[in-house]
Amino acid sequence: MPATPEFPGPIRVPGEPEPPLEPREIRRHRFPLVVDDDTDVFGAEDAAARLAERLARVERPPARPGPDGRPLLSPPPAPSHDRVDGPVAGSATVVVFGAHATPSSRQLSAVLDEIRRRHAGTVGIAWRHYTDPDAHPRAAVFALAGEAAAAAGRFWSFTRELLQLRHYDPEDLHRAMVRAGLWPEATLAAMRAGTGMERIASDVERALSSGVTYAPALFIDGARLAGEIEPPAVLAAVDAAVRT
Repeated sequence: MPATPEFPGPIRVPGEPEPPLEPREIRRHRFPLVVDDDTDVFGAEDAAARLAERLARVERPPARPGPDGRPLLSPPPAPSHDRVDGPVAGSATVVVFGAHATPSSRQLSAVLDEIRRRHAGTVGIAWRHYTDPDAHPRAAVFALAGEAAAAAGRFWSFTRELLQLRHYDPEDLHRAMVRAGLWPEATLAAMRAGTGMERIASDVERALSSGVTYAPALFIDGARLAGEIEPPAVLAAVDAAVRT
């Protein structure tokens, strides 16, 4: 309540510290909510909607089957396009068609971490987006976040953080940006600008040409991993690829 003749303000003795602000006057520097069920107060939902429209126009190329009848990876990994975590020309390469903000994100994170631990310096991991806004409504926002991080040279450090998010707590995204060494304001500006949108669409086209219909999907040295993304099965397949 403002000071008036009826309600005078407090009298300060010279040298006395400033009195604390009233609760309603306290200004907290609080990172705004990034993702909400219906709206994103940063405005990146507009970019996510544009991305969803762009992905709806991606045509499904014919998949090329391998000897076992399963579709082959198309095209093969290439440093000119793929972002590889680990050696580019190692003993084996794991290509991940992935999406963030999905129920399997944390399990995928655990699998990739175990591959890195077991095959550090010998196996490269390449990420390709398979963003399906119909299946995972928040995945488009997080794909844009990943591409914004890539523009700042922090793709893999941020991707590791994104895979660990709870995704239902919007403030987690801010903390992930900070942990990955990103400036949140600049990252969000890049998201709103649609940075990397065409790359995401290109990755989705590559996924479709490889017969991918859901995320995550793993290809180990070009061959599709069958079944669920379970650590024992994935690691056994990677171990076998390293030995050959």
